[in-house]
Amino acid sequence: MTHPVEKLIYQEARLLDQGLLDDWLALYTSDATYWIPIDENADPLKESSIIFDNHLRLQMRVEQIMRQARVAQNPSSYMMRMVSNISLQEQASDRIVAHFSMLLTEVRSGDWRQQGLGDMRQLPGHCELEAVNVDGIWKIHRKKIVLLNRKQPITGLSFLI
Repeated sequence: MTHPVEKLIYQEARLLDQGLLDDWLALYTSDATYWIPIDENADPLKESSIIFDNHLRLQMRVEQIMRQARVAQNPSSYMMRMVSNISLQEQASDRIVAHFSMLLTEVRSGDWRQQGLGDMRQLPGHCELEAVNVDGIWKIHRKKIVLLNRKQPITGLSFLI
């Protein structure tokens, strides 16, 4: 039997792949953090990160991608996320930490204005997700994605990982 937090992880990947970002954002708590570190042992409040967002910043990203004319994502990239090796650690009856591997494949379509047009790139990483049970519904409270290429230049990151 699949645990509801595993289902949440798969649902998040599916919503991102389908570009349903408003539904994706609804998976997060109002005080959530979303972190893609350069140094996974650093304090994100004191050190630089690729991304370190709170819920408000995630809302702004979704708004920009979904409803503002952005050349880099018009038309949107084709994306596919693969998730594997999920392990769950119960912290309390209403709090679970999940560790899993992720591989995001992106192909950018469009015209000459888009850097990387037609290139296929892959972003593999290790993820840690803390889920909390809010009134019977599991939501993402904290997510950290440690990309394997985090210390290399990452260009054209105009979508959500």
